[in-house]
Amino acid sequence: MKKKVLSILLGGSLVLTFGVEKSKSIDINKSFSIEGSLTNSYQYAILNNEVKKDENVDNGIKGATALDLGLNFHPTKRDEVQVTLSYAAGNEWNKVGDDVFHVTPNGDDLEDDLMQINGRNRNNLLEAWYKREFNLPNDVSLGVTLGIIDATAYIDDNAYANDELTQFMNNAFVNNPVANLPSYDLGGVVELSKGNVDVKALAMNPKGYNYYALQIAYNLNTPLGEGTYRVYGFITSKDFANWNNSTNEALKGVGISIDQELFNNVGGFLRLGWQSDKAQVNFTGFYSAGVHLNGKLWDREKDEAGIGIGYLNGGKKSP
Repeated sequence: MKKKVLSILLGGSLVLTFGVEKSKSIDINKSFSIEGSLTNSYQYAILNNEVKKDENVDNGIKGATALDLGLNFHPTKRDEVQVTLSYAAGNEWNKVGDDVFHVTPNGDDLEDDLMQINGRNRNNLLEAWYKREFNLPNDVSLGVTLGIIDATAYIDDNAYANDELTQFMNNAFVNNPVANLPSYDLGGVVELSKGNVDVKALAMNPKGYNYYALQIAYNLNTPLGEGTYRVYGFITSKDFANWNNSTNEALKGVGISIDQELFNNVGGFLRLGWQSDKAQVNFTGFYSAGVHLNGKLWDREKDEAGIGIGYLNGGKKSP
């Protein structure tokens, strides 16, 4: 399968991004499958003169190629093992200083991201986890996942803005920046489902601190169509400096992620997030919204298009 993604990021500088993604899934047998995707992406940046001087860069095109491989094994109907590997060449504009792009213009894991992942002396291995499902009384389903996991697969998910390969490339629309979601570290998730309600409790151990999150989601069928409404909260251990550096503080905040069908072949998404600025944080809030268009609207049902807008609210305190 081949998909193309085009995104435009406006700010103090302008970045045009174009990507082509090819994916293939192979079922070895009923229990084992391999899925791979090859992504080529290019970003053209028009930077202001101050940025070019500070970062010693100039306007132009930067590209990257990424190969993602997923190995999935179901030894039984209730057990699942997943291993995800990624290889990349190039970093596009993601490695320009944080003062230029507070949120990376490409949310994919590129060359430098895949070396010494999270300071763990591990390259290319993104995920390696085991999941067990249980059927509880009263039609309650319980799933427990342990291993090297990615918090973005469980918290702040969204049907229309959650995949940097096939939806929005810019990291602001992949997940909420102020949710501080860690990826590719040791952790566990407990998922409880009953009817239209889904509850996820996550704990992870990124290097230097612990991260905990709880999300409640409700799937709703409306006259407009199907929608999912999520609310979550997170907190970390007290391992972050406060603004006067006298004591350590925890990161903590809440968020909302909504996707809703609006009418035939059109959907909408809304994300809201806030975090405390007792610890040193660049932003206290993020708000985004957008629409998803299916290609059936113009007689090309394999096409998809998304339009989104987002706003980051700066911290109220300063050092």
